[in-house]
Amino acid sequence: MKTFTLITVGLLVVASAQAAPQRMLTRISDETGVPVATLQAQRSATGFGYGEIEKANLLANASGQSFDTIAAKHRAGEGWGKIAHDYGFKLGDLVSGANQSDKALRPPHGGKGKAHGHGR
Repeated sequence: MKTFTLITVGLLVVASAQAAPQRMLTRISDETGVPVATLQAQRSATGFGYGEIEKANLLANASGQSFDTIAAKHRAGEGWGKIAHDYGFKLGDLVSGANQSDKALRPPHGGKGKAHGHGR
């Protein structure tokens, strides 16, 4: 029984770890309008993390430049804030705006949560 429990827990951990990247890519896709398959290809081609992929696509959308142009600037050593500034934007405003629009797409939280001791 103990072995079965350990195997089950292991499978749940693996399944959860595999689902997390898909959720990240879906969220970035929702924020940027870039298809998940394209985001996956961009990650493979650049080695960027999820945050970098998000920033590069937000900057590309806002500036009218291609993802490749923005990514090349960053790989050449320019910071995301400088790249945004060069195109007349503030990086924080772009990211904040994307996060706000993502929150607007989520259904409102209904009912009580699972926290104990609150809402008595």
